[in-house]
Amino acid sequence: MTILVVGASGATGRLLVEELLQRGEHVKAIVLSVDSLPEAVRNHENLTVIRASILDLSDSEMARHVNACHAVASCLGHNLTLKGIFGRPHRLWRMPHAA
Repeated sequence: MTILVVGASGATGRLLVEELLQRGEHVKAIVLSVDSLPEAVRNHENLTVIRASILDLSDSEMARHVNACHAVASCLGHNLTLKGIFGRPHRLWRMPHAA
């Protein structure tokens, strides 16, 4: 099974990625930096790292990453800063345009 993990380098995402890899699953991880992943999993043979900001991916790029995945896990959170906690939320999803 292949699982896409969004927010894979955060506190929850790191734990999920490690657990999935220990179970023998294939994981696609979207992260800003490979260095933010635990060293124990960075070079795991079942891990595919996608270096990107979820906010910068187009709909077609996201569809390409989701393609062939059996599940998607969102571990997105907020930054532990005043702006991250009390700031305006980011728009992570867009309504498709009606044809």
